[in-house]
Amino acid sequence: MSLFILGVVLLRESNFMLLLLSEVLVVVCVFFFVPSNVILIYMYFELSMFPILVIILGYGSQIEKINSSYYLIFYAALCSFPFLFVYFLRFFFISLVYFDFNLSWEMVFVLSLRFMIKFPVYFLHLWLPKAHVEAPTTASMLLAGLLLKLGTAGFLRILGCLSFVHNNVWIVLAFLGIILASFCCMFQSDAKALAAYSSITHIRFVLMALVFIIMSGKTGGVILMLAHGYTSTLMFYLVGEFYHVSGRRMVYYMSRFFGSGMIMALLFAVVFLSNIGIPPSLSFLSEFIVISSSLNMMKFSFWVLFVYFFSAFYYSIYLLTRSVMGKGYVNFRIWNVGFSVPLVFIMYNIFWISVFF
Repeated sequence: MSLFILGVVLLRESNFMLLLLSEVLVVVCVFFFVPSNVILIYMYFELSMFPILVIILGYGSQIEKINSSYYLIFYAALCSFPFLFVYFLRFFFISLVYFDFNLSWEMVFVLSLRFMIKFPVYFLHLWLPKAHVEAPTTASMLLAGLLLKLGTAGFLRILGCLSFVHNNVWIVLAFLGIILASFCCMFQSDAKALAAYSSITHIRFVLMALVFIIMSGKTGGVILMLAHGYTSTLMFYLVGEFYHVSGRRMVYYMSRFFGSGMIMALLFAVVFLSNIGIPPSLSFLSEFIVISSSLNMMKFSFWVLFVYFFSAFYYSIYLLTRSVMGKGYVNFRIWNVGFSVPLVFIMYNIFWISVFF
């Protein structure tokens, strides 16, 4: 996934510093999975914030980028120090990367809270829509495709501790995040903000899958994490291409997509339909596994999923109908957009499921 996202960034950007910062971020994200020591994992986890902050502050287009950077730094500092306190208190002499210790509920909460910032859990997510909206398209693709996966991978490392404590808090937060974020999507007029909240809603399924702590849920969560990376990256890429060509991000003005070429129209439709889990996309396969696991564990989740799919279908179809309606032509750089086609084929490759079975 890192190579594909970096490839799209390299083909899209011509600014040398943006390319350099993107490459640094990809290298840091890869190194996050290499160490066998907790403090090194924590170091790379925190180091990944630096390139994104520089990209947002240096290349953001509006003054609100300062506000989004404040949110990002505040949330990072708020949850970093409790994590370090628990680490030096209990794990300083232990060189492990996966935790399955019988800890108190408070310590498990503090350990998981650090990774929940980049998951991100609803109520700790306020930095993400602001960062997405104010950041350039390159930063949005890297945020959705790579940076959020560090929080998911970090939470997987401490998932064993949840076997010894009650995980009802994370289940409630996952359900609330799915419903509230999907409602936020229904009232967004900015296409990039809609893509940001849709990304938040999509990854809530990963949290819901993981906290049930059953093997099928973990499998569905990992596949959904991959699907989210591909889908969200392409969503921000296409919205960014429209903004750079037309100078507008409002959903109301996205009525010239389908009048600008069949390739662009089909790519736009495929990506946003994949966002609501149209078969045979990776999103459909992963959500099917996650839904089966959640219904087996908790019957109440049916109503949460019903509300989510209804609202997700509404805002995705609304965006597609806005794109179909109206006449006009936008001179898209079809050469650049064409490089997104390999990502679509991967996203729709049903044989990905064979990797996990």
